Amino acid sequence: MTLLSGIDQVRQLSVVQQQRYERFYRSQSRFLVLPVFADVSLGITFIGTLIFLLGLALSPAEPGVTGTHLFYTAVLAVLIAAHRFTRLRRMSPLIVYLVFFHMALFSYLGYILSGATLAPIVGLLLFMSSVGIITLSMAHTITILLINLILLATATALAVPAASFGSAITATLTNWLVLMCILIAPISAYFFRMFLRNLLALQFLLKDRNRALSRTLYTLEATEDRLALEQKHQALSHMAKGLLHEIMNPLNCASQAVDYARSINRDSELSEALDDATLHQKRISDIVSDLIEFSRPEPDHSIEKADVGSLVETALRFCKHQLRGTDVRLSIPANVSVACYPSALTQVFVNLLLNATSALGKEKSQTSKRIDIRAVSENGSLEVSIQDNGHGIAPEDIKRLTDPFYSTSKTPDNLGLGLSICQTIIRHHQGHMDIRSELGEWTQVVLKLPTPTT
Repeated sequence: MTLLSGIDQVRQLSVVQQQRYERFYRSQSRFLVLPVFADVSLGITFIGTLIFLLGLALSPAEPGVTGTHLFYTAVLAVLIAAHRFTRLRRMSPLIVYLVFFHMALFSYLGYILSGATLAPIVGLLLFMSSVGIITLSMAHTITILLINLILLATATALAVPAASFGSAITATLTNWLVLMCILIAPISAYFFRMFLRNLLALQFLLKDRNRALSRTLYTLEATEDRLALEQKHQALSHMAKGLLHEIMNPLNCASQAVDYARSINRDSELSEALDDATLHQKRISDIVSDLIEFSRPEPDHSIEKADVGSLVETALRFCKHQLRGTDVRLSIPANVSVACYPSALTQVFVNLLLNATSALGKEKSQTSKRIDIRAVSENGSLEVSIQDNGHGIAPEDIKRLTDPFYSTSKTPDNLGLGLSICQTIIRHHQGHMDIRSELGEWTQVVLKLPTPTT
């Protein structure tokens, strides 16, 4: 039966998940299901009592409603209210025992006074037939049935002469209503308990699978975001290849013109300017060549071992003009090497230094502009941090800084490609770039790179 297959499915789970289900079943049955079942049973019992009292009041053949009847009804109403609004609701099946003893007291008093007739205990028998549903426990059901048999035997002994006890108790126990109520109670306890366990097992499995589906959906959304970002990078790569090749043609022509001018020049002052032009053209050529190379999925040449301090010094020379008036503090140990593509890593340092000078802005006084560059080597990796005391970055912007074409700068010629390219270069080095900032205080970029093995 499909509806009763929940437990079978739970048994196929791991031991930990089965234990989770047992805790789930106990909490749901004790704090949700059993209190509701008790409410329904008590409500039906109370309505049956009111109908019985109404019958006594309207029937001329009956003696009418007595004080005992009203007291019995009042106590039953108090028990119902206590179960609804007090801690008694969470102490299942205590309410079942309380109601049973209350009904048994008055029912067996009427049973004794009527000379062991069945009519006074019919209501009690009907309540007992529902005990299995209310408690969902075979143990509690059997306990209540045994207590009732003891009370029945005691009341029968008090209601009839000793010589008639055997025949009276036999007549009562063999009555079809009594037998039906006694049999229904344990049977209903077993089947309703199994039904509830399977139903809650299906609910547990459904929640568990919903959680798994939610995790899968989250993973798919994250993967979709990463794929979208990769598509941006691919689009940037294709566009960059074409642009960079177009840049190289006029750059080569300009370099040839400067070389020719140097070859025929006899003016020492002009010679210095031409040397500077040659140096910067070489720098442009290296940058463009590196960008062309790193627009490919993987660089063609092998990684080299380079001194970090030398690479940073080279980057500082390239940025000498932009760093005027800025206090640059270096804390790089001597002879710290890293496995890298030197020109590419130098370009990363240049880009980060230019970003730092841009963050310092014009609002900072000349004496307060500061950039700290530190390198720490430990546990097989090198961490290089570049920190400025500029205007900082808002938390919502940090996550998007490495997206292509995203920039916090209001400058119209800023394409927002620098950090995206830097991140790509660091990834090609099997490294990681982390950006931290305190708005209005500072910004720190940390590069984590693997160190070469000796």
